[in-house]
Amino acid sequence: MSNLKKVLYVDDEVMNLFLFENLLSNNFEIETTKNPEKGLEILKEDASFDVVISDMKMPGMNGLEFIKRAKEFYKNCPYLILSGYHKIPEIEEALEEGFISNFLQK
Repeated sequence: MSNLKKVLYVDDEVMNLFLFENLLSNNFEIETTKNPEKGLEILKEDASFDVVISDMKMPGMNGLEFIKRAKEFYKNCPYLILSGYHKIPEIEEALEEGFISNFLQK
């Protein structure tokens, strides 16, 4: 069993998943998926994540929608949004309300 903090990263861009995992896997236990629905399944099956990071713009479900659904059953961890775009009003509002813990720009 690892003593590393466990991170779930959801992003529809496979290259981002690859880079994230390769750059951070020495310091964190990383699990990735390109599908937000799969991300929800992972969280339902494994309650040991310390942080969840999601891309904002993904087909089918954006990052805030993913987090809203995840928080229905997985509430006790920080959620972060990652985006190649500047903070949009939805992200600003989510930060102000404490819905997400932080915003990271790609």
